[in-house]
Amino acid sequence: MIQILKNIPFFGHLPESDLEAISKTILMEYYPAGHVLFSEGDPGDKMYVIKSGSVEVIRGKAILTTLGPDRFFGEMALVSDLPRNATLKVKTDTELLVLPKEDFQHLLKTNPTIATMVSYEVVQRLKTDY
Repeated sequence: MIQILKNIPFFGHLPESDLEAISKTILMEYYPAGHVLFSEGDPGDKMYVIKSGSVEVIRGKAILTTLGPDRFFGEMALVSDLPRNATLKVKTDTELLVLPKEDFQHLLKTNPTIATMVSYEVVQRLKTDY
């Protein structure tokens, strides 16, 4: 779990103790092929990491990409109130690691190191989006 978190930009520079705190809030969820995790325009309340299986990223009617194991999506939902910018549909039976926004926000309030690093990463991402 720690190694997976290290590969996510928001968490990559955090010390192991902080990664362990985050990992304790992560849930495991299973979804069958064809299940829609969320639709474009939905509110974001979770971040996902694919443990096994695959999902399709769809905008409008176009499939933008397919994501497989160790890939993540929905991370901006943890730090913003923007709606989902794509639909995510399970392509093959999939096992996901899920970080709920509410749990993550509690971590930010109680752990200044996590809050500082995540804030830095958000700013960096916003700089590259324009």
